[in-house]
Amino acid sequence: MKADIKILSLDQCVALAFEKNPSLQIEQEKIIELENDYRIASAGFYPKVTASAYYARTNRDRVGALPNMAYTEESLGQVKVKQLLFDGGKTRYSGRAASKAADAQRDSAEATRLDTVFAVNQAYYRVLEARELLRVGENSRSQREAFSKLTDSYYKAGKATRIEALKAEAQLFDAERSLIQAREALRISELILKKTIGIGVTAQINIADGLPDTFAEAGNEELLLAQMIANNPDIKKSAQYKEQAGFSIDSAKGSYQPEISLQGSYGYRDRDVGGSGDEWTAGVFLEWSLFEGGITRAQVGKARARYREIEWNDKAMHDQVQVDLSQALGDMRTALASIRSSKRLVEAQDEAYKAIMEFYKRGKATYIEVLTSETDLTQAKAAYVRAVGDYQNASARLDRVVGKRYAAQVGWAMPTKMMKQPET
Repeated sequence: MKADIKILSLDQCVALAFEKNPSLQIEQEKIIELENDYRIASAGFYPKVTASAYYARTNRDRVGALPNMAYTEESLGQVKVKQLLFDGGKTRYSGRAASKAADAQRDSAEATRLDTVFAVNQAYYRVLEARELLRVGENSRSQREAFSKLTDSYYKAGKATRIEALKAEAQLFDAERSLIQAREALRISELILKKTIGIGVTAQINIADGLPDTFAEAGNEELLLAQMIANNPDIKKSAQYKEQAGFSIDSAKGSYQPEISLQGSYGYRDRDVGGSGDEWTAGVFLEWSLFEGGITRAQVGKARARYREIEWNDKAMHDQVQVDLSQALGDMRTALASIRSSKRLVEAQDEAYKAIMEFYKRGKATYIEVLTSETDLTQAKAAYVRAVGDYQNASARLDRVVGKRYAAQVGWAMPTKMMKQPET
C-alpha cells in the first residue's frame, strides 16, 4: 500500500517544527530549571523552621567522673526558627541574578524559536526552488526533444546535415542530464526540510505553495534598526546577562558584611535525674567572617571579570546584528533587482526562441541559433527561480534579525514570567 503523502503549507511546517524540534523543548526545560534556581536563591528571605530530637544514655560508671552530671538518661525534642535579617545583600542580589538568568533564558528560547522559523523558511523555499527548477528542466527537455525530432526529420529530408542532427541529439542528452540533477536536488532539499521540521526522513511530503507573484521592498533601514534593537532576542538576552553579572558582583561583595539573624527555639527536655520541663531560647545572632583565606576577594574578582567579558560580548553582539541587518537588506535589494531583470529576460528570451524556431522552420536560421536561444531561455528561467529563492531566504533572514514574531503562534507557549522577588 502506498504511503499517504502529506501536503504541507509553510505554516504547517513551522507548526510541526515547534512541536517536534528537540532544541525548542530543551530551551523550555532550561527556563524551568532557571526559575527553580531563582526560588532556591530567594529561599533565604523566608524563615527556616527545623525540628530535632535525640535520646542519650551515659554509662553509669562515668557519671561520677563527669562534673555536674548526675543523670544517665536524657531526651530532648525541640523546634528551631531562624529568620535572616541582614547578610550584606548576598541573598537579595543572588535572587535578582537568578531572575535575570531566567529572563535571559526566555530570550534565548525566543531566539531558538526564531532560528527554527528561519530554518524552516529556508528549507521550505529551497524545496520550492528545486521543484520549480525541475519544471524548468522538464520544459527544456521537451523543447530539445521536439527540436531533435525536427532536425532529424530535416536530415532525412536532406534539409539538415548529419552534424546538425547529432548536435541536436547531444543537446537532448544534456537536457536529460540536467533533469536528473534537478530531481536529485529536489530529493535532497525535501530530506533537509523533513529533518528540519522533525517528521522523519522517510515521511512522504509535498509542499502546497508556488512561486509568489509579488515582492515587498526591503524597507527603511533606520526603522528596521530601531525595531531590531527593541525586538531582537539576542540583544535582549545579552542585556539580561549583563544585569545578571552586575547582581553577581553585588552578591559576592555581601560576604564582606556580617550576617545578622533572629533565632529562637522551643523544646522539652527529660532526664532520669533532675526532672523534666519545657525550655526555650530567643535572641539576635551576629556572625562575621574575619578571615577566610581570600575567597571573598577571589569571588568578587571572578564576578567582575565575568561582567567585563559580557560587556565585550554585548558590544560584539550589537555590531554583529547590525552587520546581519545590512547584509539581509542588501541581499533583498539584490534579489529584487535580479527578479526584475530575469523576469524581463525570460519574456524577451521566450519571444526570441519562438521567433528563431519560426525562422529555422523557414530555413532562415541555423540550428546553432536555435540551440543558443533555447539555452538562453532555460538559463533565464532558472535565474528567475533562483532570484525568487534568494529573495525569500533574505526576507526570512531579515525577519530573524529584526526579531519579527511569526504570525502562526501554534505549538509554542513561552513560560510566563516568575513572580516578583520579595524584599527584606
